[in-house]
Amino acid sequence: MTTPPARRSWIARLLRGLGALVLLLALALALRAAYAFRDRSPGYSVRIAIDGAAARAEPRPLRAGFAREKINPDLGDPARPVYLAGFSQNRRATAIHDDLQAIAWVVDDGHTRVGCVALDAIGLFHDDVVAIRRRLAPELGLTYAIVATTHNHSTPDLMGLWGPHPLRSGVDPAYREQVLATSARVLAAAVAALQPARLAVHEIPVAPEGLVADTRPPLVYDNDLRALHFTAADGGRSLGTVVSWGNHPETPWSRSTEITSDFCGFLRTALEEGLVEGGEVLVPGVGGIACFINGAVGGLMTTHPSVTVRDPLTDRLLRTPSHEKSRAVGRQLAARLLPRLRRPAEAAVAYAPLAVHARTVELPVDNPNFLLAPVLGLMDRGHSRWGHVRSEIAALRLGEAVLLCVPGEVYPEIVNGGVENLPGADFPGALAEVPPWRELLPGRVKFVLGLANDEVGYIIPRTQWDRKPPHVRGTAKPEYGEVNSLGPETAPLLHAAVRELAAAPGIADR
Repeated sequence: MTTPPARRSWIARLLRGLGALVLLLALALALRAAYAFRDRSPGYSVRIAIDGAAARAEPRPLRAGFAREKINPDLGDPARPVYLAGFSQNRRATAIHDDLQAIAWVVDDGHTRVGCVALDAIGLFHDDVVAIRRRLAPELGLTYAIVATTHNHSTPDLMGLWGPHPLRSGVDPAYREQVLATSARVLAAAVAALQPARLAVHEIPVAPEGLVADTRPPLVYDNDLRALHFTAADGGRSLGTVVSWGNHPETPWSRSTEITSDFCGFLRTALEEGLVEGGEVLVPGVGGIACFINGAVGGLMTTHPSVTVRDPLTDRLLRTPSHEKSRAVGRQLAARLLPRLRRPAEAAVAYAPLAVHARTVELPVDNPNFLLAPVLGLMDRGHSRWGHVRSEIAALRLGEAVLLCVPGEVYPEIVNGGVENLPGADFPGALAEVPPWRELLPGRVKFVLGLANDEVGYIIPRTQWDRKPPHVRGTAKPEYGEVNSLGPETAPLLHAAVRELAAAPGIADR
């Protein structure tokens, strides 16, 4: 049987119409991808190389300034829910338990001025950091500005991954604008607060037991406390403290819908006001403004529901996720820090030459989810070129302290040693991330500041990358981590950059 001419003509028109529709859809998708991956900061690049030689040749008194401002979202409009970041989609904020803060500190050695703002937030992309820097007036005199986030999982979505459902962003543009504007404003306020200061640098060993768990082998932690304590040059009054420790702020866990600064806020309050129970100050605080910046949290460092935390004031054992458990973590850290900070400042110095080395890095994006998310409108992050994102890494030396700014959640084994090469991994062979970063870095106290100037996700040792079966530990599914990483080349590329920075003039031992 032959098909009648009229029917053949109808089928041909239908096929041509479908072909045209497919072509239009493909064109629309291509245009959407081009727009989504456009470079948000064309030509932007950072290349700072200050060796501190001028400050050493002509020492000038150190100055420091601190400032803070709240960054709470507005929960008053039911038509505009606030989606909390972390854990899962559609987790809507119901109340504010305690304030979220943007805390800035600025240090000036008389030749170079560096500022840092630490945000109670899940993370900011490098494009957002650039946007903040562009709001900073030249009159502020900032040689370099660092933007870090605590990676708090009880804060509004600022990355787009935790909206009402997997295909809709959870970012409120008005709240994003609030955070960016506040960050620039609080940095300016810290500059205005600059005054002569002395600096003491502290490192306090802390065992992870009863505080933090590592949920992916090898069991390596970033568990020691490190602190910069700035006091007034004319009498020892505390201006502010910068503390770093490696742990995800997700202590209230996934069922909590209240906004909170988690243990970071409880730690800051305890350092400033003291350890208080029942209205009685049991251990006095040091005053000033306290700032928390996270450390190496990949792997995954967390006060997991399986971890029992003891409140050092009440002696209560807290295992169930709660705000009380968060407070206990903050108190545990403060109980270790306060005795050291309250000692006479005989170790404090009035001169601390600053060396600053920072540079742009390009990182390849091998994660298909991270390529799809911008096209779907979930992640508002541009590409410096196709399949690559612009990021940044930096090292600062301030007296006997070295601060390494890392753009994501680095696995502690890269920082402290213990990278493994196990049969079954996707990329067996020579270890790429050796020696560990703290072995490479000079200085007496070596800070590794995570989620600084970007959030690229997990930074996983290449030889531990394990997406393809058979899996290294005999599991049916791959371990968590790779799904939230740019790809297996991120760690080797950053390791090479850290090696270069560690040997840079002024960073390396003088």
